Amino acid sequence: MQAFLNWLDDYTDGIQVFVHNHIVLAPLFFLLVEEMGVPLPVPGDAIIAYVGYGLSKTHAAALWEALIIALVAVLIGATVLFHLSRQYGQTVIRWLGHFVFLKQSHVARAEKLFERYGVWAIIFGRHIPGMRIPITIFAASSGISYRTFILSTFVSTVGWILFYLEVGSHFGGDFQALFRRDTGIAIGVFAALVATFIALHVVGLYRERSKRIKSGKG
Repeated sequence: MQAFLNWLDDYTDGIQVFVHNHIVLAPLFFLLVEEMGVPLPVPGDAIIAYVGYGLSKTHAAALWEALIIALVAVLIGATVLFHLSRQYGQTVIRWLGHFVFLKQSHVARAEKLFERYGVWAIIFGRHIPGMRIPITIFAASSGISYRTFILSTFVSTVGWILFYLEVGSHFGGDFQALFRRDTGIAIGVFAALVATFIALHVVGLYRERSKRIKSGKG
């Protein structure tokens, strides 16, 4: 445990130096890559908060520049993932459904519900830790138009960025604690998702085996 905490401190220091030296490039890079679906151990919340803290020491107008830069990065990254998911999202969802033994009818029903209530799912669901990328993939594969998706993402993201810029401008000096907290949450959510998928797979295997035994095929 201590070795992990030491690594986290060193890692946090490195990220802090990078963000400090590239106050404009950092949010653009991290948010763009994250929204494209590449998993990064860099919580976007903490990055934006630290940017807000750094810019609060300069001219206030710089916060609006940071908002625009971060917003553009999110929208570009989400757009790339959305169009990739248009082409490959169904394959990914079918594979995951097969892995946890979901019937295609269940997946189709979920897609219809998402298509009907997708605007609210995008606006509010993106604020759930670990859900931004899955929501983009599901939105694209469920048939929601790009215009609806990007407008919903815009509405959701503006408030999110503004909130963390303001949080950072007041509390971002303690970046180490903030980053540790958000990293812990991100790791916890990821571990919980992996554990859930594995558990569902094991349960599915057990049910399939039970069905074969009952039918005399086991």
